[in-house]
Amino acid sequence: MIEYSVLLSSAVICAAGVMSPGPSFVAVSHKAVTATRLEALMLVAGIVLVNTLWASAALFGIRMVFTLFPWLFWAVKIMGAAYLMWFGFRLVKHAGKPLPEKSSIVTRAGLAHAWKAGVLTNLSNPKSMAFYASIFSTSIPAHTDVNTLLLLVAVVMCVSSLWYGFVAMVLSMAYFSTFYRRIKSGIERTCGMFLIVFGVRQAI
Repeated sequence: MIEYSVLLSSAVICAAGVMSPGPSFVAVSHKAVTATRLEALMLVAGIVLVNTLWASAALFGIRMVFTLFPWLFWAVKIMGAAYLMWFGFRLVKHAGKPLPEKSSIVTRAGLAHAWKAGVLTNLSNPKSMAFYASIFSTSIPAHTDVNTLLLLVAVVMCVSSLWYGFVAMVLSMAYFSTFYRRIKSGIERTCGMFLIVFGVRQAI
């Protein structure tokens, strides 16, 4: 039996995690502003794929691993905190650096590179893994039906696709792209400080 209350609460938690400022948001924003819309969407596809993998792992096994090896759970949290602080400092440091000019040429190599960049951005981001492993997985009751868990994976895929796809579509428009370039330094400094604070909070 599908538990719709679990689906709804998990969708809200997932949306909050996906929409919070982080490396994936910055990567999508930069790609949308400096490359073609199709390349930005390919990068989104890579990010969504890894989000789906992390959610699947959290729902179908990683919780058991963390129960058996508590030190691994804390290692993931500390690693994620360190990465968030490092990425935050990097954003603040390079906030004033201008973005390259927008490309209008679509190539197969460019699309493949964008997809790989999306995958690597999310794979190398412990925040994403720690979110699904430590928060998303623990919010699901132990007795939850398998069909509900499968639908939860689909929910993660949909939420990620909608949010990052929206960011990519909007920022690939000329008006919003120009506007983003004007406020880039402020956005990245704000995101950077947010990530530093969040990383410190997670560490302690």
